[in-house]
Amino acid sequence: MRMLFALLAVAAGVAVPFQSAANQGLMNRTGIGPALLVNTSLVLMCVAGLWLATGARTTFFPAGTAWTLYLGGILGFIIIAAAAFVFPKLGAAWAVALMVFGQCVAALVIDHWGLLGMEKSLVTPQRLIGVALVACGVAVCRL
Repeated sequence: MRMLFALLAVAAGVAVPFQSAANQGLMNRTGIGPALLVNTSLVLMCVAGLWLATGARTTFFPAGTAWTLYLGGILGFIIIAAAAFVFPKLGAAWAVALMVFGQCVAALVIDHWGLLGMEKSLVTPQRLIGVALVACGVAVCRL
């Protein structure tokens, strides 16, 4: 099962630059607002289908749920909007490399302190070396 989840994570990673490139292409034809609105509407339709297919729980705001757990939508917007702006300026490879570096640093922070309901997983020298290697990759992409 872990391998299936690992493959899903790789597929999501592959999707990021393709999504950003597709958004960029549509944005060049329609402008940023219409492009992101169309793509977000498509995401909403797919999510509604997934929700219905998985049992359609109707409790969107359970009592006692921290407001911070609802930040995903805003953060998703930041991701697609930032990618739309940086891809044409930096190129796909460097933009994705920087995004992955940011993800690694944020993931270490989230894991170390168990933020947003995640289980704690302390920072180790091996994990720091991994992030340093990603930083080296970012630098190599820039050269």
